[in-house]
Amino acid sequence: MVDITVMGAGIFGLSVAWTCAKRGARVRVIDPNGPGAGASGGIVGAMAPHVPELWNSKKAFQLDSLLMAGDFWAEVAEVSGCAPGYARLGRLQPIADAAALALAHERTQNAATLWQGQADWRVLSASGAWCPPSATGQIIHDTPHRRACIRVRHAQPSLRPCAHAVPRL
Repeated sequence: MVDITVMGAGIFGLSVAWTCAKRGARVRVIDPNGPGAGASGGIVGAMAPHVPELWNSKKAFQLDSLLMAGDFWAEVAEVSGCAPGYARLGRLQPIADAAALALAHERTQNAATLWQGQADWRVLSASGAWCPPSATGQIIHDTPHRRACIRVRHAQPSLRPCAHAVPRL
């Protein structure tokens, strides 16, 4: 008898299963294609509070979740002995024109208020080989995002030993 069935043995499915099992649930994970065969093979972690304006409960939940992710993945690494490759590196966005540049600067102020110093939204000079081309010579670097920062080949195996560390999974 199980309490919860999780459909999907990718990063999100195994993360949900492990968290439920840690809280005492008996969990079954079903994935007809095997671990990491679906979305885990693509870009992972599209959850983001988007822009720091028109704030609502959904954006607040997304930000809270992103900010908790570091502790979650640190625990996964500790329990499994495997580094999942998690990093909250942020993203770089080119700024197309003067209107977008003005809006980006306005959002810097909004981010300082809404994100309460836990993440940054900065307008930077677009320089260096690593920087995307930008018509204004400016880019946005925002740090709540974790897009493509979990190395799937590392995170998936890191979660497997965690499942065995929780007796009821």
